[in-house]
Amino acid sequence: MVRGEPSGADRELIERLAALDVVVSAAQLERWRAAGLLPGHQRVWLGRGRGSVSVLAEESVPVAAALGRHACPGRDLRWTVIAWYAEAGRPVLPGALPVPEPPWPAVREALVWAVSRSQAQRLVVAARAAAEGSEAEQDDFYVRTARVVGRGPAGPADPSKTRRVFEDPGFADREFEPERGEDLRRRRGMTRLAAAFTMGAGEVGGEALVDAMATFMPGLDTAALARAAREAEESGTLEEWTPAGAVDLLARLDAVGAEELAAARRAAVVIAGVGGLYLLHGLGMPDNPVLARVRQLLEESGFSLIAAQMAPLMLSPSGIVQALVMCLSPQIGALAAWLESVLAEQAATGKGLLRLPGREQDGPEAFMRSWIDRINQVAERSRARRGSDDALHGDVADQGPPAPLQPALPDHPA
Repeated sequence: MVRGEPSGADRELIERLAALDVVVSAAQLERWRAAGLLPGHQRVWLGRGRGSVSVLAEESVPVAAALGRHACPGRDLRWTVIAWYAEAGRPVLPGALPVPEPPWPAVREALVWAVSRSQAQRLVVAARAAAEGSEAEQDDFYVRTARVVGRGPAGPADPSKTRRVFEDPGFADREFEPERGEDLRRRRGMTRLAAAFTMGAGEVGGEALVDAMATFMPGLDTAALARAAREAEESGTLEEWTPAGAVDLLARLDAVGAEELAAARRAAVVIAGVGGLYLLHGLGMPDNPVLARVRQLLEESGFSLIAAQMAPLMLSPSGIVQALVMCLSPQIGALAAWLESVLAEQAATGKGLLRLPGREQDGPEAFMRSWIDRINQVAERSRARRGSDDALHGDVADQGPPAPLQPALPDHPA
C-alpha cells in the first residue's frame, strides 16, 4: 500500500515519542488508528478558503507511547493490547506519564482471542470429550496434558537455596540434586490438577488430589485436607470439590465486565509484586526485617509458590492472560487482599521494604547500590574462581578445541 508523507501532527507525535525513547513509524500510527486504538488528530480550519490542518491531540501521546512500548515486529496487535492493559494497571513511576486504559472492547476481544487459542482451553475442550468418550480418549487426554505440562516451567526453586548458590557456587553441586525430583513431582501434580479441574475431582481421587495440591501449596496442612478428602470420598461428595466441567476459561471471561477484570488485574499486580520480592531474595537482594517478615508470612500461608509463579507470568502477554484468568478466582482475589494487608501492616512500622537495616534514612537508592555492589563482588569472585580452576587444570586456551565425542550425538531440542 502506497502511503503519502505523514501529516505535520504525525511528525510532531513521532518526535514527541522519540523524546520518550519510544520509536514508532507513520505506518504504525495509521494501523493503530484503523484498529480504533489511537485517537485521530483534531482538525483546525484556517478560514478564508485556506483549508484545514491536523493538530496533535495531547491525549494521543500517552496512548501512542503505550502502544509503541509493546508493539513488536510480527506481533499480533491483540498481544500488544494485552500488554498495554497490564501496564495500565501498574503503579505510575515518578516522572513517568500515566498510562491510559485501552478501549474495553479491544481488551475483551484480545483476551477472548488469546484464551481460545491457549493450550489451557484446548485441554478443557479435550477433557470434555474424554469425559464423555472412551477409555482410550481419556488416556489420550492424560498424554496431551503431560506433554503440555512438560514444556513449561514447573515453578522456581526455593529462594533460600538459590541465595546460597549466589553466595557459594559450590553449594549447587552439593545440595541442588533433590530439586530434580521436586520438578517431576510438580509436573505430576500439574497433570492431576488439570484432570481434576476439567474432568472432576472424582476422576483423580482424594489422595492424589491432595498430593497435587500440596505440590503448589508447600505450607498446606495436608493431614487435615487428606482427612477431609477421605470423608468426602466415603460420603460421595468429593466430586463437589471440583465438579466436571466447572472450569471453562472462555465462559469465565464472557461473564466478566471491565470492573471485575480490573480487580483481577490489581490482584495479579499485587501477587506478582510480592512474588517478585520473594524470588529476588534468591538473587542476593539485601535483606531486612520487613522483607524477612513478608517472606515468613507468605511461606506460612502456603501460597509462596503461587506468588512466585505470578511474577514471571506478568512479564509476557501470554503469561498476563494466564494471570488474569487465574485472578478471576475469588480465592486468588482473597490472597491478593491478604497480601495487601500484610504490606500495609509492615509499612506501618515506618521502615519500608527497600531499606538497609540501620540505614533506613538512606532510602531505596542506597538499598539498590548495596545490591549492585554485592552482585559485582559475586561476579568478581566467580571470575577469580574460574581463573584458579584454569590454573589448576592447565590453560586449555592454546590446546585447540576438544575432540568431538564419539559417536557424535545429534542436538536435542530440549
